[in-house]
Amino acid sequence: MISAGRRCLHESLIRVCRIQAPQEFAPQRTTSFILTPAAGLHTHCLPCQPTSLMAASHFAAASAEQYSSEGHMSAVTFHGPRNIKVTKKAKPRLETPGDVIVKVTMSSICGSDMHPYAGRGVALDHGITFGHEYTGFIVAVGDDIQTLKVGDRVASAFSTSCGQCFYCKHALTCRCEKGGRFGWIVDGLGIEGSQAEFVRVPMADSTLIPTPDNVTDKEALLVGDVLPTGWFCASRGEVDRMTQEFPDDATSAAVIGCGPVGLMAILAAQAQGAQKVFALDTVQERLDLAQEFGAVPVHGGDRENALKVIKEGTEGRGVDCALEAVGAQPTIKLAFDLIRMGGVISSVGLHTDSEFKAFTPAEGYNKNVTYKNGRCPARHYMDELMSLVGKKYWGDPFPGNKIFSHEVSLHDEKAVQGAYTKFEKKLENCTKGG
Repeated sequence: MISAGRRCLHESLIRVCRIQAPQEFAPQRTTSFILTPAAGLHTHCLPCQPTSLMAASHFAAASAEQYSSEGHMSAVTFHGPRNIKVTKKAKPRLETPGDVIVKVTMSSICGSDMHPYAGRGVALDHGITFGHEYTGFIVAVGDDIQTLKVGDRVASAFSTSCGQCFYCKHALTCRCEKGGRFGWIVDGLGIEGSQAEFVRVPMADSTLIPTPDNVTDKEALLVGDVLPTGWFCASRGEVDRMTQEFPDDATSAAVIGCGPVGLMAILAAQAQGAQKVFALDTVQERLDLAQEFGAVPVHGGDRENALKVIKEGTEGRGVDCALEAVGAQPTIKLAFDLIRMGGVISSVGLHTDSEFKAFTPAEGYNKNVTYKNGRCPARHYMDELMSLVGKKYWGDPFPGNKIFSHEVSLHDEKAVQGAYTKFEKKLENCTKGG
C-alpha cells in the first residue's frame, strides 16, 4: 500500500528514453517501438475501433464473438541474430482449461529483446513469435477461467504465474514454478510471444489483470513491465523503509541509466518518499527528461564530477541508495562509489556477464554495502500500480504516456525490421514506441 510518507508527484508531460543496452553506460540514443495490428502507422487502435474506451469495450466484445482458431495471423518471428521477419503463423488455440486468447491491440519492443536479437545470451529457437510487452482484450477463455471473460480489456505481466506456488506466495511471481516468459522458447519449451495479432496466455486468471476504462492501452502496456520494474528497483533500494524509519533525514537516491525503467524509477523513488533524486546518464536529452521528472541531472560520463556533485548534495556521505537500470559492470561500480556507508544498490538492468567485477567482497564488507539484483516480479506489483494510474496519482494523463514516440504496423515487415535496427543502433533520436 502507499504510505502517508510518500509525497505526491507534480504533473509532468514528458518524453522519455528507452533503457540502454547493457554493454555500455550510454549509447548515442535509445529507441523502442510499439507494434500495432492496424494497417497504418501512428495508431494504437484496431481498424475502425471507436475512440472512447466505453465504445471500445463494446467493439472488443463484438470482435471476440468472431474469434476462431482456424486460419493464420501475422506475427514478428525470430530467425537468429538480427534476423526478424513478419510471417503468417497458425492462430493460437486454447491448450489447457486455464488458457485465454488475447487479441493484441498494442505490443512493444523491450530492451531485453535486444539480447537474443543481437546474439547475446541464450540462443532462442528459430521461428518463435517475439515479444513480451502487450495489452489487448480477451477473445476466448478456457473452461477453468474464473475471473476473466470474453471482451475484457486486460494488461499482462511479461511472464506467466500460477499465484499458488512457493515463489508466487513469496511475491516472486517472475520465478513461478510453473511459469514462463512470453517470447522465450528454447529447445521447444516456452511460450510464444506477443508481437502478433493474438497471443495465448496460460494461467490467465493469475497472469492477467483487467484494464479499467479510464486507463489507456499505452498506460496498461507500461503497467505490465516498465512501471513495475522501476517501482521494484526503488522498493529494493529500501527508499520507503528509510523514509519511514528516519523521517527527519532526507532520503536520497541516485538513478543510473535514464531509459524508461530508470525514469520510472525516478517517479517510484519520489512516490516512496525520496526527497532528493539524482539522475545519471551521458546523453543530455535523457538528463533533460530526468530533470522534468524532478531529478537532479548529473552527467555520468565525468565520474569525478558526478561523485563531487552527489557528495556535495548529501553532506559528504553519498546517496542512501543507487538504483541501477543498466546492468553493466561499469555502472554497478559507479553505483558502489556513489552510495554512503551502509547504502543499498538495487540493480534491475538485465545482466549477461558471467563474472562479477564491479567491487570485491572486501570492498563490500568495508563499506557495509547491500547489493540486490534480479528480475522484477511484475505481476506482484500490477494491481497496486494499475490502481495508482487509474486514480491519476501521477497526474492525468500519466507522464509515462509520452514514453512512446514511434509506432509501426505489425503487417509492415520493413517497418518492423527497421524498428529493431533503429532500436539496436540508437537511430533517429527516438524515445519509445512499437
